Amino acid sequence: MNPQNYLIKNEDFLFRRVSKKNPNYWKEINGVKVPSSFAFKTRLINGKMEDGLSVNIAALTTVKKTIENFPNDAVAEIPASYPLSLGYKCIHKASKNNNAHAIIEGDTNPIARELSKAITQVFNFE
Repeated sequence: MNPQNYLIKNEDFLFRRVSKKNPNYWKEINGVKVPSSFAFKTRLINGKMEDGLSVNIAALTTVKKTIENFPNDAVAEIPASYPLSLGYKCIHKASKNNNAHAIIEGDTNPIARELSKAITQVFNFE
């Protein structure tokens, strides 16, 4: 299979980078810091709404590679089955520097809280 045309399936996992420096991206549950729903919201950038939530496809990369150029970020893992089950498309959109890049297409603000609850792992390196 050509990784440029990877079809994201229910069995896949997605990595979302989360800034460790921005307190809005984190909340505390039972004394443990976890990514908040803010980390899963699409944003208005330069007056234009993002076309989807940027993620990496776990099958095409590693956690370390995901944050290679972002030392102040952690990584939250979510199952692709979650946004897919809510009718969102998860689309592989490889870039020149990141073959694993994908988006959860559309405005994710309505499901941001649910995405944050769907986190299966958080990788937080010092």
